[in-house]
Formats: sequence, structure tokens, C-alpha cells
Amino acid sequence: MSKTIQLTGMIALLLGLLVSAAFSAETLKIATLTDMSGPYAELAGWGNINAAKMAIEDFGGKVLGMDIEYVYRDHQCKADLSNQKAIELYEKEKVDVIFDCPNSASGLAVTNQAIKYKKIFFAITSGTTRYTGDLCNRYTFHWAYNDYVLATAAGIWAADNLGKKWYTITADYAWGHDLLKHFSAALQKRGGTLLGNEMVPLGASDFSPFIIKAMNAKPEVLALLNAGKDTVNSTKQAVEFGLRKQTKIVHALLFPEDIKAAGPEVFADNYVTASWDWKVDQPGSKEFVAKWVKKYGRPPNWFNAGNYSCVTQYLLAVKRAGSKDPQAVIKALEGYKFNDFFANPGYIRAEDHKRVGKAYILRAKKPSEIKEPWDYFQIVGEVPTEQAYQDVKETGCKMGEF
Repeated sequence: MSKTIQLTGMIALLLGLLVSAAFSAETLKIATLTDMSGPYAELAGWGNINAAKMAIEDFGGKVLGMDIEYVYRDHQCKADLSNQKAIELYEKEKVDVIFDCPNSASGLAVTNQAIKYKKIFFAITSGTTRYTGDLCNRYTFHWAYNDYVLATAAGIWAADNLGKKWYTITADYAWGHDLLKHFSAALQKRGGTLLGNEMVPLGASDFSPFIIKAMNAKPEVLALLNAGKDTVNSTKQAVEFGLRKQTKIVHALLFPEDIKAAGPEVFADNYVTASWDWKVDQPGSKEFVAKWVKKYGRPPNWFNAGNYSCVTQYLLAVKRAGSKDPQAVIKALEGYKFNDFFANPGYIRAEDHKRVGKAYILRAKKPSEIKEPWDYFQIVGEVPTEQAYQDVKETGCKMGEF
């Protein structure tokens, strides 16, 4: 009898060790899909990859006893390549979650694969409102911003403070079309007039025909609805043609990298909406910036900050769920309220999976106002969540089941 008891005990011990070993061998696999060599590489690319790496390191490299494995891939800002990479990551590489994806067309390709493979996708640095509108689904979350907040915050503020006669130059793809719709709506709310619009292919080098048309229309405000190299090229040419002497310029997106590339004199006194700035006075922000500067030698932009915040909040959700199972993690994210250095307060709406928070209006400083490296912006306005983000009842989201 005693031998039988001993044998049973040994078997139970071995089984326990095997289960423990199997669990410890399990990993949580995270991927960043970003633009490392296309038009948004300087804004996203390695900065967003480094943000994810730092978030994982600061979390301790483990969650629920699982090692966190990290990979990154380049979609070159191409929707077809983004689609291919998403399939490879979800199916062949067995990643649990994909982060980032600048360029709305690329991000929409990923969200379709997230639905197909029933795995999580966080769209962080692409702005289309379709993520939380007609294409909303249980597996996709939208984090750093969207086109509505960029357009509404900047549009209403600029119409009230800069002028009501506008002309727009718009990037000709999903993101730009979405921006134009929301900027036009914001202008209309303030009784403004859109004098004209030019659709320009992504990556165009010559903006002169569009600038000339804008000048002839004599707007009070020129809204450049583009990003990255397109922002730099279009703004440079607007300044060269002398448009800024008669017109204020508002940007859909503008980053310190853009200003550094072209020189602060090019962007002086231009305006933009941002979800965060490295000079913002918010709990935890100074500490995060100091750590980033020590590691990378310069402050992060708000794309980088958004990626760090998102990866961290995902890992915390895995911990709360007690599992990496997508459905369990999604339920731990839906309706969650939090405060971090990026979003204070922050809230993930259960109805459409949008991370909402306040927004800031930034003015690009004149060269004489810049007191230290990368000190390119002044915060001139703060827009509360209820004004910055579209009401959930207006998004058109029909979430559905898993």
C-alpha cells in the first residue's frame, strides 16, 4: 500500500512539473507592424519599435509567468504589403497581437486579418475613423488619435482664432479623405467657407500647382491634410511661394521631426492638434521623457509615446485577464479607465474600442523662441474629451459578437 501511495505521489509530482514546464515554455508574442522605409518612417519606424521594446522591458519582460517575445516588420506604407505581413504574423509566426500600423489603408488591411484570425490589433498611428465606424469589430482597438479629433479640435480652434475662409490640400488616400470630411464639418460648424480643395497623391514632390491655386483663392487659412515628407515638401513650397504672408497654415499632423528636417523658420506660427507633447505637464510625463532621452538622446514624439502607452496597457490587460486569450483580454480592455503619462484621464470605450482623452492645440515656435533642442512647440490650447472626440452614438459602430 505504501509503495502504491509513493508511486501515485511521484506521478502527481511529475505531472505537476510537466504542466509547470509547459506553462513556463508558453510565450506571449507581440509584433509591431510599422513604416520603416516609406514616407512615415521618420515619424514612426524605429521610434515606435523602440517604444514597444521599452514598454516590454519596463514591464519586466514577462507577464503571468510567460516570456514576452517581440518582433517587428516593415510594411513600407503599402496596403498590400501590410495585408501580407499581417497574414504572416498571425498565421505563420503565431503572434498574439499586432501594434501600430501608420497609413490608414495599411491599417484597414490589418483589421480585416485580425477579424479573420480572431486576434487583437491596436491601430495606433493611423487615423481613419472607420476603425470605430463601419469596420469596428471586437478585435480592433484605436489608440493614439483619429481623424475626427485632429480635424475637430484644430478646425474649430482655427476657425475661431485664425479665419473662416479656408483652402485645403489633401493626401489622396483613405486617411486624407477622412480628414477632409471632418475638417469641412468643423469649419461649417463655425460658419466658415471651404474655397477649394486639391487631392494630391501620397509621396508627391511637386506641390507648386496646388499652392498656386490656393494662393489665387486668397484663403485666410490653408489646411495641409498630409503627413511626413508630404508635410515638409508642401510647407516648404508654400513658404517659398510667399503664401504664408497672406495666410495662416494649419496641419493635420506635424511633428518635431518635420520641423527639424525643414528648419523651424519654415513652420513658424503654424498650428496642429496633438494627443500629447513631451513638454506637457502631466503626471509621469517628465519621468518618461527623461528615460527616453537618456536612452535615445532626444525626446519622443507623440506617436512614440502612444505606442509605449498602448503596449503597456495591453500587458496590464493580459495580467488582469489572467490569460493571453484574445477574448479574455478584450473583455479586460473594454470600458477600462486608466491614467498614465500619455492619457490622463484615459478611457477605452466598450461601444467602439476607441481610446479617448483630451487633445492639445500646438503652435510651432519661431526660431527666436526655441530655448533647447527639440523645443519646437508651444501648447496654446487644451480640448477636453467630450469636445475632442466624436460621440459614440455618432460613430456608426455596430460592434457585434466575437
